Amino acid sequence: MGKRLAEPVSGEPTPALRAVAKYRVLFADCDPMRVMYYGSYFRLLEIGRAELFRAFGHAFSCYIARGLYLAVTEAQCRYWRPAFYDDELEILAGLTEVSGVRLRIDYLVKKSGGETVATAFTRHAVVNEQGRPVRLPAELRALLQEAVPAPAFGGDHRST
Repeated sequence: MGKRLAEPVSGEPTPALRAVAKYRVLFADCDPMRVMYYGSYFRLLEIGRAELFRAFGHAFSCYIARGLYLAVTEAQCRYWRPAFYDDELEILAGLTEVSGVRLRIDYLVKKSGGETVATAFTRHAVVNEQGRPVRLPAELRALLQEAVPAPAFGGDHRST
């Protein structure tokens, strides 16, 4: 298994993470106390994932047109501080593990002032329209090999 995100000390992202999106907390994201509802964070992860791949020049729509999908097989989110209605959040995301059919994306959500709100990760399997695992397309695999820090392709961080 890959390493888990540790408790943030400074709110600084790990080298694997990059800023991919900003998000303003909507009233619909919140509970009655105007605190962002815990389930709403998973939408932020999806935004981060989509924008990360778009930044790589590989929007998900290209793969959907080919009948390929990134099925979420695991998701974990650690909440450090609350986000409130109308807070501006920044979503950072990065690939941290890759194998032939699986990948892991780590996330950091922080307030515009830099305070860490949440850390998270999602694991994915590449599947076809029938939901069967398939290998990453060669061009995407090559791109990921350039985008993922070197330890993700060897040693303790590689998925099998």
